Amino acid sequence: MTSLRRLSLWAACVSAAAGAAPLPAAQAEQTITLLCEVVDPSLYLKEGQHGPELTDRTYESVDGGQTLALLDPKTGALYLLLTEESGEDPNELVYDYANQTVTITGRLYERGGLKGIVVLSVEPPQPEPDSPAPAPEPDSPAP
Repeated sequence: MTSLRRLSLWAACVSAAAGAAPLPAAQAEQTITLLCEVVDPSLYLKEGQHGPELTDRTYESVDGGQTLALLDPKTGALYLLLTEESGEDPNELVYDYANQTVTITGRLYERGGLKGIVVLSVEPPQPEPDSPAPAPEPDSPAP
């Protein structure tokens, strides 16, 4: 009877595997540009924390192996950083901008509600002018 149960279990597994539908392909890649914050996804998801005051903690996490993520402040969407090829470092282009707002251009992939992006370029934050520059004074007419 034991061998009959094993055979039945094996047959059930094979039948389930044969009938399993393959995963649908990822949504067609699309190039997007985002104004977003580079964050530690662990701090953000578990504690809701992000921002420049966490930079030291973020670098500690990243140096320990954590992959960074991108937070879109308008939608609250979190984008996982992806790579083109296995073995590449997904943090490479954004590492220097931890907890800063940057403009990212990359290829977007989505599956099962998750969003991922292969970063193609990063534009650092632009300093905001303190006050507008004074207009130059017109030249005085020659006497």
